Amino acid sequence: MNNFKDTYNTYYKLVYRLAFKFLGNHDNAADITQDVFLHLYSQLNQKGEVHNTKAWLYKVTSNLCITFHNKTKRITRPEYEKPAADEADNEKNIEIVEALKKMNKRDRILLTLYSENISYKKMAEITGIKFTSIGKTLSRSLKKLKHEMEK
Repeated sequence: MNNFKDTYNTYYKLVYRLAFKFLGNHDNAADITQDVFLHLYSQLNQKGEVHNTKAWLYKVTSNLCITFHNKTKRITRPEYEKPAADEADNEKNIEIVEALKKMNKRDRILLTLYSENISYKKMAEITGIKFTSIGKTLSRSLKKLKHEMEK
């Protein structure tokens, strides 16, 4: 998909949803989404194409969210907003977002990618965790999430 407009229209919601799940704030998610597509535009202008657009967008979104989180946690820990009606319309999703905000960034990003049905191979590429460790690390993250939700 070399056409920027088509790529934007196809993947905007996916990128926004990933950023919101990671950051828990609509304004910050919108800012990250804008930055992701600025990176994409620049990449397309420089190289003319992006191989495996969806994976590229996940990786850039994850990296920008991690960078943003690292910068803001030094200033203040961001408060998670209640998801908008179209993002989560039931109490269970709200509980998950609340539990995620208490987890460390590695667990949060793994669980977010898992919720987006990303393969273990792509999770390894995005996070830098060894492919052979993704399953066990994700399993531990899921247990932590379950523990947080039971509190």
